[in-house]
Amino acid sequence: MATRLAGHVVIAGVGCTRFGDLVSTPGIAGLSLQELAAAAAREALEDAGMRGHDVGALYAGNATGQSSGLPATHTQLARWVGLNLKPGVRIDAAGSTTNVAIVMAAEAIASGAIDSALVLGVEADRSRPKGLSPYEREPIPPDLLRVWTDQSCDQAYAVPQGHDMIAACNGIVAQGYMRRYSMSAKDYDRAMFEVCRTRRLHGALNPRAVLQQRLEDEAAEHGFADPFDFWRSSLNPFASWPARRRSLATPADGASAVVLVRGEAARGLPHRSVTLRGFGTAAADVPWYTLDPTNWRHDAVAIHAAFTMAGITGADIDHLHTDDSSHILGIVAAERTGYLPYGEGLEAASAGRLRFDGDKPMSTHGGRHAFGHASSASAGSDTYEAVMQIRGRAGAAQMPSAPGLSVVATHGRSLISQVLVLEGN
Repeated sequence: MATRLAGHVVIAGVGCTRFGDLVSTPGIAGLSLQELAAAAAREALEDAGMRGHDVGALYAGNATGQSSGLPATHTQLARWVGLNLKPGVRIDAAGSTTNVAIVMAAEAIASGAIDSALVLGVEADRSRPKGLSPYEREPIPPDLLRVWTDQSCDQAYAVPQGHDMIAACNGIVAQGYMRRYSMSAKDYDRAMFEVCRTRRLHGALNPRAVLQQRLEDEAAEHGFADPFDFWRSSLNPFASWPARRRSLATPADGASAVVLVRGEAARGLPHRSVTLRGFGTAAADVPWYTLDPTNWRHDAVAIHAAFTMAGITGADIDHLHTDDSSHILGIVAAERTGYLPYGEGLEAASAGRLRFDGDKPMSTHGGRHAFGHASSASAGSDTYEAVMQIRGRAGAAQMPSAPGLSVVATHGRSLISQVLVLEGN
């Protein structure tokens, strides 16, 4: 694994669509997957002041071919985004896809092979082609989505319908956390409520999020005066004890895009440039945790590599995004980076410190629950938010002081750990 990047690589442009579904969500309903991808790419290219023919290569990501209907992702999308005849590759690293592609593109740019690249992730985790039509779509039954996404796992270990992954990523890790820090199930449940309330606040402030309703407002809509009573009700059942339904990711259709250029080519950008200061990648197999399910060795390897390359520690981080496909995963990852002290993440959430206006802001676009999870596009949505926060252009959830250093730590189906260190210039 590289200990440093040979050249100066800059994120010159970012784009991200609304996350939702292509059947009914305003702004994206009726679009094809190609049109959705092109919308994110166009925004990123315009943000960078470039056109498709200016870009050296395309890195196109898509994980669930069954629901996306993109059997030749790179070649199809290259024509849609104006990069026909340019070199490129299709990438699948599940939820880490876009950021794995950023690293691959950055390495190619730093080596001198290309001067710029467009990274593009597009996913349909909520809708699928209707019949044989490439243009009409219909909702994906939840049980079928679990079967399809479970193909990101080693099938020698995975259980059909994804029950193994749900339990391992949520219930088992949560139970390990409670045991490690002597936390009662009652206190854990209350803390998860506070984490979700913060994520839903961030989603309510983001017009691109799949869930734009505060948790308190959803509770009131169902007749609950106390939102915590709603949290503990049959409307929010346990998915894998002690993780409840609203502690989990919300499937979505969506696309994200990032334009990277060689450092000297970033001069003259109309906005604050963002440098890729460090990165780390590591992969594991099932089961990826030890007897202590909060201990993920591949996370530790990726974090160490990224922080060593960037020359930072957790204390230097101003803004953090973690893969919170389950709320507890995001908290455990934040503690693993050193952004939050071990065993104090849930206390920080309860105190409101993880809000965009708190002293330890996290997942300020709403995370996988509120912003939504669109597999290969999700890591790119995190990077989009991090870049916009650094530029001071993150909208209603903009941090009071724009961060100088942001870390984006994602997982690809829990098995692939990817960490980016981004710095504003």
